[in-house]
Order: sequence, then C-alpha cells, then structure tokens
Amino acid sequence: MRGARSSSSRRPGERSSKLSEAPAERVRCLVCRSADARRLYELTLFSIYRCGSCGQVYQHPLPTEAEIRELFAQLYTTGEGSVPELRDYYGFCYEDDAGNPLVQLYERWLDRLEARVRPGRLLDIGCGTGLFLQVARRRGWEPYGVDECEEALDYARSKFGLEVAQGEFSELPLGGRRFDAITLWDIVEHAREPVALLAEVRRRLAPGGVVGLSTPNQRSILEAVAGPLYRMTGGRLRAPLEKFYIEQHFLYFTPETLRGALARAGLEAVELRRELTDLRRLHLEPAKRLLLRTLFLLARATGLENRLFAVARAA
Repeated sequence: MRGARSSSSRRPGERSSKLSEAPAERVRCLVCRSADARRLYELTLFSIYRCGSCGQVYQHPLPTEAEIRELFAQLYTTGEGSVPELRDYYGFCYEDDAGNPLVQLYERWLDRLEARVRPGRLLDIGCGTGLFLQVARRRGWEPYGVDECEEALDYARSKFGLEVAQGEFSELPLGGRRFDAITLWDIVEHAREPVALLAEVRRRLAPGGVVGLSTPNQRSILEAVAGPLYRMTGGRLRAPLEKFYIEQHFLYFTPETLRGALARAGLEAVELRRELTDLRRLHLEPAKRLLLRTLFLLARATGLENRLFAVARAA
C-alpha cells in the first residue's frame, strides 16, 4: 500500500481527480456495488456518500493507486500529508519500546486475539515496519507479513529480522499455508474491493482461526460535531470534516456495516468494540489537544468513540 516517495510537484494530499470529472452513474458502493447513493458531504477533493442499499459510507471519486503510494511514502518518510495532526503518527511504527503507545495498543489487541486462539501462525496484512509482528513474536506467535512499501519492509527485515513479502496480499504466493490469525490493522478502509479482500482472508484461515481488524468508526464524535457545522453553513464549513474524511480512507464503517461487510465475505464478528485514538500519537497544539480530550470524554459517555476493533471467525 505504501511506496517510494515521488518527485511529483503536487503538495501532500493534493489530487488530480475532481468530482466533476466522474459521471454520476459511476458512483457505486464499494461493498454491495449498488448505485443507490445519497451524497452526505461535498469536500475539496471528493464527496462522501451513503449507500441506500447497505448503509455503507464511502468516498467518491477514489484517488489512483499511484497517488496512494505517493501519499504513504510521504507519511512514512516525512510525516507530511493533508492532515498536519498526523505528522508524527507513523513515527511510532519503528521502536519496540514498552513506553511506545503503539506497542501498548498492540499488546491489548493481542490480548483480545489470544482470548480466542492460542499463539500460532500469524499473518499481518499491511505490516509496514513489522512492529506488530515483533510484539507478537515475543508472545509466542510465528509471524509473517505482507506490505507494498519496500522501505518499510527493509526496516522489518533489518531491524526485526522478520519474514515479510512485498506486494498485494491477494497475489502472495502462500501455497497451501494457512494461518491461526490474520490481522488487518487500519487496512480495510483502504480497500477498493473490501469484500473480496475479506473473503480471501477467510480462505487463508486455519480451522478455528481468527481475524483481527481495526478501522475508523463512522458513527463517531468527530462526525457528530463536524457534520452539523457543515449543514448549518450550507456546506461552506468543511475543514472540520476534512480532519475526519481523508483521501486514503475509501470506506467508513459503523458497527452494523462492518458486520455486514464481514458477513458478505463469510465471516462473523464475534467481538466488536469501540475505541479512541491515543492522542499521544497526534501532533497537536495545546488548545487542540484540550478540545480533543474534551470531545473524547463526551465520546466515551455517548458511545461515539472514533475507532472500531473487531475479532471475526469463519461463519
């Protein structure tokens, strides 16, 4: 999913695609392929739609694969992107340290997986620098990873000594190898064909195996606040929404639509929890940090946390 930095003259996050260039008939749900679409928000680079058939919220038009590779190369190497608050976000992917909030998150997620399956063979899709696999290996897992970013995989091999492959998961030459756990941390929202991806994940599971995934929550405090501001101003106040709807996220799931997408792929969510982004990973001015802390307190009280975590099995 991530590639080498391009020499393009576009600014980080800038795209050549424009909504006006795509005819309305091409607006189709990425989950169920229905053309029954209601536009929720028209933003600078794209619009956000809700499917009238399955309820899925998605972006249109999508950036090209080349644009996405360029974007992730910038995020990994410089931290630059359309959301300045994410400048330091990927910097936590490199160090296996007990004080690293990302390591702490991975430990919690592994606790949830290990409550349902004993450590065995594990495949992490979109493994990046391999930090999650390094944490899992310490806990007795046999780790494998796949990613498209050569620079990140070089780090996974040289720093952590991991067995990782470059390319698309669906094209990975795994032979008959199956896995006791397959993880997709912040991956499914980037998928152009999410049901096909999840179906292939199911096919690669060993008997009794589990799938772990995380993704942004569409029904979050961020959308609940920014959405009314957009509507009250007739669409003129878009900046708050553009902190939540970002170009590399094609899909925005609620608990219901995530269960639905899993079911279409032959998977059943056996655990689905709401979580909050750890603010330690964000680059925030003091006033913004205080505001987000206040919003996150409200989110906990109202069930509007901005993240989803799920464990699934073959149905």
